[in-house]
Order: sequence, then C-alpha cells, then structure tokens
Amino acid sequence: MKVPAIPGRDSLAILRGRETRGRGAGRRRLAEQPLGFWLAAIWLAALVFFVLFAPVLGFLADPDGYSRNVLQGVGRSHWFGTDELGRDMFARVIWGGRLSLLIAAIAVAVGILVGGLMGLLAGFFGGWVDTALSAVINILLSLPALILALFIVTVLEQNTRNVIIAVTILAARAVARIVRAQTLRFREREFVTAARCMGARTSRLLFREVLPNLVPIVVAFTFLGLGLVIVGEGGLSFIGKSVPSPAITWGGILAVAKGKLADAPHLTIYPAIVMFCTLMAVNYIGDTLMRRFDVRQSLI
Repeated sequence: MKVPAIPGRDSLAILRGRETRGRGAGRRRLAEQPLGFWLAAIWLAALVFFVLFAPVLGFLADPDGYSRNVLQGVGRSHWFGTDELGRDMFARVIWGGRLSLLIAAIAVAVGILVGGLMGLLAGFFGGWVDTALSAVINILLSLPALILALFIVTVLEQNTRNVIIAVTILAARAVARIVRAQTLRFREREFVTAARCMGARTSRLLFREVLPNLVPIVVAFTFLGLGLVIVGEGGLSFIGKSVPSPAITWGGILAVAKGKLADAPHLTIYPAIVMFCTLMAVNYIGDTLMRRFDVRQSLI
C-alpha cells in the first residue's frame, strides 16, 4: 500500500538539509581561522576574565593596597613587582584595564551609533545630504587624532566624561567613512533595486535591506576601534590630559612610571607588554574579519 505524501514534507527535508549544511559550513569556516586568531581570542578572554572578576579575586581586589616591599621585582607574591609605594603592579594593571576597556567600549559603541548613522545617511541618500555629512567627516579625518582629542579635552574639561567624548569622536569619524563607502556599494545591489521597484519605503530600504548587510562589517570594525580608542586614551594619559588621578588607566600607569625606567624598569615593561598584547589581539582579530568581509576596498 502506497503511503500518501504529506504536503510540505519534501520542502521541510530540503530546508533541514540546507540548515545542516549551513551549520557545517559555519563550523568549517570557524575551524579555518589561523592560529593567531585563536591566540588573540584566548588573550582577550583571559583579560576580560581578570577585568570582570577583579573585585572578587582576593589578590586583585585592592589595587591601592600597600606592602613593605617597595620597588620589588617580579616574584611569586607580586607577579609584576611593586611600585614605589609598595602597591602590587599586577593588580594595578588589571584595574587600569578595567577603566581603559570601559572607556574603549563606551566610545566604540557610541561612535558606531553616531558615525554609522552619518555614514548610512550619506551613502544612501547622496546629493546634498552626502555633501554635508561628508564635509563633516572629512574635516574630522583631516585633523591628527591626538591633536583633536587634546583640543576637545582642553576646551571642555579634563575628566572621564570628556575623555570619552574625545575618543568617541575618533571612533565615529572612522566608522562613518567605512559605513558610507559600504552603503554606496549596497544601495545599488539587485535586492535593494527590487525592493524599491516593489514600492518599499525608504525606512525599509535603509533598515531592512542595507543595514543588515553592514552589521558584519561594523562588527569587524569594532575590534579595530577598540585598539584605536585605547591608543588615543593612552596618548592623552602620556601627556597628562586623560582621566585624572586617582583613577587608573594603562596610559596613566605608563605616564607615572616613565620617569623610573632606569631604576625600576618593571613599572613600565609589564604594563606596556599587557597593553601591547591587547592592541595586537584586537587589531589581529579586526584585520582578519575585515579581510573576510572585504572591507579594505572601501578605504581606497
């Protein structure tokens, strides 16, 4: 006896097969990432663990705790040694990372929202909208990053909020240029033209057709933006224009220790290594994702 066919069974099987193949392809692409990508991811994961759980980890809970061991080198009790006041340098580097990464995260998030919106509108509408917004973007890009951030902090006031504003502008101007260039590519693609011919509204074209294609590119830029902001805040700290004391950032630690490089090099070397490895990790991951999504051509 022939079993009657169930409507939709074949279609469901095809869809399930495609879903299975899609998951398999995703796992293959994940496994194809170079070793450096995984080393960078492991470094960032370990750093985030220490940064998030520092308040509940006994040996990291008090970055201002004093001991009798002044300017002690690397040892079992003090992994990065101690400073001139006997404070544990490893704890200070971790707590400095808390504020440095927090500033970077806020600046990149707001920069993506503001710069991304500017680039999306400029690239999609063109005309006078593109002319006006591109003029703002180009003016900001023409100014050296450190000079621009220094000007903003000096004119406003030297505090955490204004430092975040300064480095946010550095992130926003970069993401605006990338998003504008990518929007120019996508607005002429077939799926956008088809949706426009079917009578889709401008809001749908922007947020349902173009924007979803920009998300992977923005995610890739997020890592590069983190490195950009960390360097920007570090540069401000080095010239004494970043977050005021007693707040701790990586740049602030290096700025204080630069005068003791000959007598106590561990005060500079180990914080610099942590900052360098973090910048290398975020830039490597961001550059790998940029190449995968072919964003480089938008910067030419």
